[in-house]
Amino acid sequence: MNRVVNSLMRSIGLGGAGTPQGVCIIAHSARPQALMDNMGIEWGVQYEIARGVSRGWWTWDDVTEARLKELRGQNEEAARKVPQVLPHSPTVGISQPDSQVWAELDREEAAIIEGRQRGLGLQGPWKDTEDWYGGKIQQVARIEEANGALRLVLAPMEMRKSCRFARFLGSRRLLQVTVPREIQNKHGDKLKEFFLQKFVLCGRVFVAFGMKDGKIFLMETREDHERGARVMGDAQRMSLEEFVDWHNPLDRNGKQAVSKWTTRFDLGLSISVPALEFSPDNIYNLDDEYAVDKAVKKTEHIYTDGCGFMNGAALSEIGRRMGYRTRPTAVQGRIAGAKGLWVLHPRQQSPTGTPKIWIRESQTKINLDLNNLHRAHCIFDLLAPPRVTLPSRLSRLTILNLSHNGVPTQTFVDLMRETLDEQVRALTRWSHPQDMQLLWATVNRLGHVTASRVQQYALGASRALGLSGRIREDEFPTDDPPDLLRELFDAAGGRELDPEESEALLAELQSVDAAPQRLRDRYTGEPLTIHGVVMDLLQAGFHPLRLPILYEKLKRITTKVIEDVIHDFHVSIPLSAEAFIVPDPYGVLEPGQIHFKSSEDLKPPLEDLNPNILTGEVLIYRNPNRLPSDVQKVTAVRHEKLADYTDVIVLPVKGPCSFASMLAGGDVCVCIYDPRLVADFRNSPLAVQPPNFLKDNFEDQGTIEQVAAVAAKMLEMANDPDGRRKKLQNALLSDLSRPLVGAYSMFHENAAYVHGYDALETIRNAFMFNTVLDARKSGLKVKDEVYRQDKRKYDRQRPACLSTRSAGAEGDLPSTVLPLTRPANLGTFILDKLLEEGKRMRNEHLSLYDSFTRSHGYQERPDQELLRLYNQTLLFAQNPAVKEHITLIREHVDKHIKRWREAASSSSTTSRTPARTPRARRRTAAPTAVESRNKWKELAQSFATGPDLPSDSLLASLGDLDAVKASWAYAQHPRFAWSVAFQTLCRIKAMNQSAVVMTGSFADAMSISSSAVRVFEQSRLGMS
Repeated sequence: MNRVVNSLMRSIGLGGAGTPQGVCIIAHSARPQALMDNMGIEWGVQYEIARGVSRGWWTWDDVTEARLKELRGQNEEAARKVPQVLPHSPTVGISQPDSQVWAELDREEAAIIEGRQRGLGLQGPWKDTEDWYGGKIQQVARIEEANGALRLVLAPMEMRKSCRFARFLGSRRLLQVTVPREIQNKHGDKLKEFFLQKFVLCGRVFVAFGMKDGKIFLMETREDHERGARVMGDAQRMSLEEFVDWHNPLDRNGKQAVSKWTTRFDLGLSISVPALEFSPDNIYNLDDEYAVDKAVKKTEHIYTDGCGFMNGAALSEIGRRMGYRTRPTAVQGRIAGAKGLWVLHPRQQSPTGTPKIWIRESQTKINLDLNNLHRAHCIFDLLAPPRVTLPSRLSRLTILNLSHNGVPTQTFVDLMRETLDEQVRALTRWSHPQDMQLLWATVNRLGHVTASRVQQYALGASRALGLSGRIREDEFPTDDPPDLLRELFDAAGGRELDPEESEALLAELQSVDAAPQRLRDRYTGEPLTIHGVVMDLLQAGFHPLRLPILYEKLKRITTKVIEDVIHDFHVSIPLSAEAFIVPDPYGVLEPGQIHFKSSEDLKPPLEDLNPNILTGEVLIYRNPNRLPSDVQKVTAVRHEKLADYTDVIVLPVKGPCSFASMLAGGDVCVCIYDPRLVADFRNSPLAVQPPNFLKDNFEDQGTIEQVAAVAAKMLEMANDPDGRRKKLQNALLSDLSRPLVGAYSMFHENAAYVHGYDALETIRNAFMFNTVLDARKSGLKVKDEVYRQDKRKYDRQRPACLSTRSAGAEGDLPSTVLPLTRPANLGTFILDKLLEEGKRMRNEHLSLYDSFTRSHGYQERPDQELLRLYNQTLLFAQNPAVKEHITLIREHVDKHIKRWREAASSSSTTSRTPARTPRARRRTAAPTAVESRNKWKELAQSFATGPDLPSDSLLASLGDLDAVKASWAYAQHPRFAWSVAFQTLCRIKAMNQSAVVMTGSFADAMSISSSAVRVFEQSRLGMS
């Protein structure tokens, strides 16, 4: 069997027995590669050819000189031709990147050849693009397992974000690899061994250098493998050692653990925008302010931890470049080897002058040669401006904390009821003329539809532009933009997918038929999220009481909103906000005081004379909060010296420790000023680590490898370049094994259920979680025996109030596992009580929803506007000029209805598969689900492309042929018609409603403004 596999892999250019040891072929063959290099074939074309080889669509034998001649030219013209030129099965649906990807690749290529570091940005317009910078394209691969061997499969290039490394090296020099959770869990050391190889793509050698947010990153090196002539730009490539020396030099950062050193590569992978270049003479070092003697150097004693200064001129320049309405008070970003927040300097606030920046010692994560900084190190990479998010919402962790600290259960019940009433009411008001616009706006807000579409155009700059929201709940920090593909699993409705199905669907979307730029099915035009579907139906003129599928989909959205509130405890807090926290630049705040002034109203302006500033008692915390003291009651005060510090929460720089250290981690803080939650809350004593905590639970820190030791061993290998590379990669990939963050998150919650929120075991598990969360930086590793003991005690079947709704999620174990039991003396668990009350509210709301069919005159009857073309066609059924064409349409529709019923029958079998099945059986579910989706896709494509009618058919006089076909399908089977001709049916409806023609790019950016919503609301009130 292995000989057969090797032979097959060699024939299609994926390596095999003839590949040198330590080399993994992604896609390469010497003969066609020499042709491509010598003929000057652009990189985008080569990548698309290689992608097809890695997918098995064609082989390198198909890549001939004659075919390559047809693929000459720039990426924008030639790359999209690859599927047309190379032979492949007609059943293969090959999705391609948007044309803007290829145009951007041409810009980057020209900038690389120019050799002026233009990709770093801030050099003005380039190739018809204003204020251009590079690094916006992602080359994406996915690791797969076949016959026990791992390999990389290429996905379409994407254009979603930019980071410092991509701008410095060039997008084409980076390859990001998605590692499915199952492979990461299963292989461990084998995965690391796999990524210590050299990877060959079209004769170019890539090596792995880091991991971030579940992706492994590879860079192209100077080395070539069986290539023809080199091309312009190749000379600018770097070796791995040169790259490391540029970013995080071993000799200047030797006194730290390897695991901590490797995390500093995250700085260059963070999604960012080049915002401002500082002169090296205007980059200053600044000492931190300490609560005690600086020599102690404990983080909790640093008042100014992670926060430096910028002068007013720098912040004003950033505001102008990014198009902000006002000068930001603070910005989050990266510069040189530093990261964190930079706040307005207390004395240098003039908007004019020379931009200057002050970097605190606590912000410096990488030591560089300050006398020899590269231009990239002098550019401030902007991550986000200050942005106040209103309102915030509770999570189950916050509810546990507030309840423990005195907030009555009834307060949470009342807030839950208010949240449900408000959200369900907004989805179920259908009786007045303006209600459909208000309903559209509500669905848009709940589904983040316009926001998601606009963020795609932002190309990863959404945080820097202030478009995207904060990290909520107990989510773990990530710099990646929301993964729109993964959101489809949640937003599309229907049954939950088990992990294998999710991974299979994600792989299919990414590698075979990736979601289009506007998140719509390319054949039916139907949005890929249920919220987008409902919005399209509403804006076409349909009404939920007149269209069954709209009524049903709105019910699913309503049900999802309810389930989010009662199962995930997403309870809104009307009087709350989220913002960055910064230390007091003047030292005027006393311990236990904060200052919070916003550029927008924090409180109702009709009820408060100063709605944009807080005074009085408030609660503040950071997520995820797991210790009783992670939420603090403080006093918000107004101080004139801090009047210019808007959209940030200012903390005092007085007291025995940094106030921020009393909270959980992160730059964003939640502030609650709702008196119902604040009044009854009482602060808990500051939680401290149990005695001997690190010694008892973690491996001896003396055994952690140091960077200096790695450098010394590499020095001994001066004559062994490959050995040096492997040694360096061993260090860079030291944290490749899966961390235990998810496990200890679950252990802590389970301990709270079994022992109580402030029990010693619960506190220990909270500190275990916090320490494991930071383990990449500290290098600490949980002792094996400790983890086994914790797993035995807390890896149990969870109560419904702690279980996630996603089947197969970590912590939701089969029913054969012993359940957690809560002692009677602890009383009712707060989340059990809220879930019980929530289910009662859910039943009330869904019962009310179903009653609409009776109270509002629900009518399930055919839509005559959709039938108009069908009825007109019937009048000509016996006309010899069109009779044959009508027969073709009828047969085409009937044939596809039959196929649709067959597909629906097989899909219903798949959908009845239990969500929670033994793992061995679940592995067979994913291919079935993929096959089912392929059937639907092929059905829609087949319906859209047939029947073969002449464009001058007389039927076209009745309307366009697609509309005639859709109307006929609707007459025969409405649900079938919606599944294959969604957008056409919407167009027919809209054309009967005084429609306005609009391109997709304009439609994507449309939303109903808050002022328009107020007008509609007022109009509605006037009519009631």
